[in-house]
Amino acid sequence: MTARSESMTPASYAQRSMWAFALRYRTANLNEMVIPWRVRGPLRVDLMEAALGEVVARHATLRARLSYQHGQLYQVVMPPEPVSMPVVVVEGADTEARLVAAVALLNDPNRQALDIIGGPTFLVRLFRIGDDDHVLCLYVHHAMCDGWSIGILLREAMSFYGARLAGAAVDLPQLTEQYADIAQWEMRAYEAGELDDEIRYWRSELDGLPPPISLPAIGTRKGNRDWRARATHVHEAAPFMHGLRELAGKLRVSPFALLLAALAVLLRQRTNSEDLLVGVPTLNRWSAQAMQLIGYMTSMLPVRVRPVGAVGFDALCAQVHSSIRKMLAYGRVPLEVLLRETALAPSGNTVFPVWAQFLEDNATADYEAAGLRFTPMATERRSLLAELDVDMLGSATDWRCEFAYRTSLFDPDPMRAMLLDYVRTLRHAMEQPRATVRELGDRLS
Repeated sequence: MTARSESMTPASYAQRSMWAFALRYRTANLNEMVIPWRVRGPLRVDLMEAALGEVVARHATLRARLSYQHGQLYQVVMPPEPVSMPVVVVEGADTEARLVAAVALLNDPNRQALDIIGGPTFLVRLFRIGDDDHVLCLYVHHAMCDGWSIGILLREAMSFYGARLAGAAVDLPQLTEQYADIAQWEMRAYEAGELDDEIRYWRSELDGLPPPISLPAIGTRKGNRDWRARATHVHEAAPFMHGLRELAGKLRVSPFALLLAALAVLLRQRTNSEDLLVGVPTLNRWSAQAMQLIGYMTSMLPVRVRPVGAVGFDALCAQVHSSIRKMLAYGRVPLEVLLRETALAPSGNTVFPVWAQFLEDNATADYEAAGLRFTPMATERRSLLAELDVDMLGSATDWRCEFAYRTSLFDPDPMRAMLLDYVRTLRHAMEQPRATVRELGDRLS
C-alpha cells in the first residue's frame, strides 16, 4: 500500500453528491448497501474475519470517510485496523424459521449505523443459522462501493481466506492505483477539456428536454422527503426469456434495448408523453486497473426515448438501441458534470424519476471457494430515491422483474397492475413486433 492511499485526497464527483445528500438528510439511510450471503460449509469465523480485514487494508475506500475542509471536500482514509465481525446466534424452531429471523435482523434499527461523515462506512455481521450454515452480511456506504465492487470484495476475501486456510501466500495482483487516483483522473480530464467532445454530444442530446416523467401519484412530489419504498415482483419461465432474446436478435438490438422500448410504451400509455428521459446505471470503469478496485464508480446516465404513437415497435427498439450505444460511448462524463454543462436538472429529489436496468444471471450466481458456498440473498426494498426503479434479471431458465416504488407517491394495487401491464406489453410486442406504439398502448386500455 502506498503512502498516498492513506492521505487526504479530493473526493470524487459522485462522492460530492453523496456528501451533499447526507448533509441535507442526515437521518435518511438511502445510500446504505446491505449485502447478505448465505454461507454453507465449514466456515472458520476467525479466518473470515482476518480475510475481510485484508481486503479493507487493500482497498482504501473501505476505511474512508468524507470531510469538508478549507472549502473543499476530501476523502480521508484511516489506517488499516482489524475488522470486527460480531456473530449473532439466530433462534428458531427450524432452519427456515431461523433464516426468516436472520433476514429480519439484517436491518435491526439498533445496530451501528453507517456514517459517511463521521464513519464507519463499512461494517460486517455474521448470523449463525446452524453448525455449517450462516448468513454473512456486509454493510457499506454507497459513496465507497458499488454493485461491481461487491463481486471484487467477495472474491478477494475468499482468496485471502483460502490462503490462510492452506497456510499459503495469497495470489492477487498488486494494486498500482486506488479509487482516489481514478477520481483525480476524472477531475483532471474534465478541467483539461478532455471530456469536451462527450459534453458536446450530451448538450445536443439533452437539448429541448421534456418535462420529467410524471406517473399518476397519490401524494405530492414537492418537498417530499418520505423515502419509504416497497416492491412488487413478477417471474416468467424460460420460454418468455427465450422469446425476448430471439426477438432482440431478429431486430439486431440488445435485450435491454427491447425491454426499455417496451417500458417506454407503458410509460407513454400512463403519462401521454412521447419524449421520456430514463436513468440507466452504467459501470463507468474505463481501465483494467479500475476494474479491480472497490469504489463508487457507477454513473447514472440518461437514455432519451421517444415513443411516438405512429412509430412501429421495431423502429422504437432500433432508436433505443442507438441511444444506449451512444450513452455508453460518451459515458465518461459524470452525472454531476452533466448537471453543470447541460440543460439536465434535478426533478424534486432526483434527476430521473424512473430508473431501469437489466442484469444477466451471472451477476447473482452462487460462488464457491475453499469449501464454502455463497448464495446471494434478496432483501426487501425499504427506501428509494427514484419514484420508480425497474430492475430486471434474465437467465437461461427465467426472467424476473421488480418494480420498486415510493409508497408516499403510489399505492400497491396500481403498481402491481402497471407491472402486469409491462409483461403484457412485452408479450404483445413479441407477437407483433411491427405494431405501432399506439396500438400496443391501446391494448392495455
